Amino acid sequence: MTQTRAVSTEPQHIRISDIVAKHEEPPWSEWLFPDGRNNVGLICDAPGLENAAHIHKDFNEWWIVLQGEVIWEIGDYPQIRAKAGDVVICPKRQRHSIKTVGTEPSLRLYINAPWSNHDNRGERSSILQPAPDVTKPPNMLLSSKESLLESFGEPPWTTSLLDDERNKANLIGHSQGMTNNAHWHPDFNEWWTILQGDLTFQVGEDRPLIEATQGDIVFVPEGMKHFISSVGKGISLRLAVTNSENQHIYTADDDSAPPPIS
Repeated sequence: MTQTRAVSTEPQHIRISDIVAKHEEPPWSEWLFPDGRNNVGLICDAPGLENAAHIHKDFNEWWIVLQGEVIWEIGDYPQIRAKAGDVVICPKRQRHSIKTVGTEPSLRLYINAPWSNHDNRGERSSILQPAPDVTKPPNMLLSSKESLLESFGEPPWTTSLLDDERNKANLIGHSQGMTNNAHWHPDFNEWWTILQGDLTFQVGEDRPLIEATQGDIVFVPEGMKHFISSVGKGISLRLAVTNSENQHIYTADDDSAPPPIS
């Protein structure tokens, strides 16, 4: 069902742990926020629960697993098993169903289009097709957090997990003390899911520091300058979601773009 809500003009710090604490036993879901391109929400399912298979004809739907183990059936490909920290992408026009497995409830963020509905059905073939090459991102069916950490090793590093007509999603690995270059985006909102570690976000001017940890989401409206630091021990991982243009402005001396908003 499509939900309409204005995009926030203020920074947001969403603590998934607080949302979970206010709910009773699964299943439940909560719509979280729009970013101007997507609706973002949270779904909690108990082991054994499965959604109704459906198709989105004109957009890619994707998910970020925050807890538990989940099996996806996408198109006629072999099943995909994902766990906490993994990203799963279903290409448009592909039937998909989702089932929680294991011993604990699952939590997953869903990212879909504002016009999304679940009315289009489809049948899975009894003959499986070879999975497409998913050895390298972006636009993989599955991006495994564990495999990416093994592949890239010590930070700093950045890799794109999704790049389509609406979104670019980059996974950023930093060690303690590493920072980004402070910047702003003149015409789109950016948000991050923290998949591992602890980070601070300095947003705008004279605003409280946002201290984010694994499972948190930080949303920054367009035009607001932001400076991000990895402050915890070990590797921090944050998935940054922008529009497909991904324009960054680093200095107020850039006459081609408006100055940052405080």
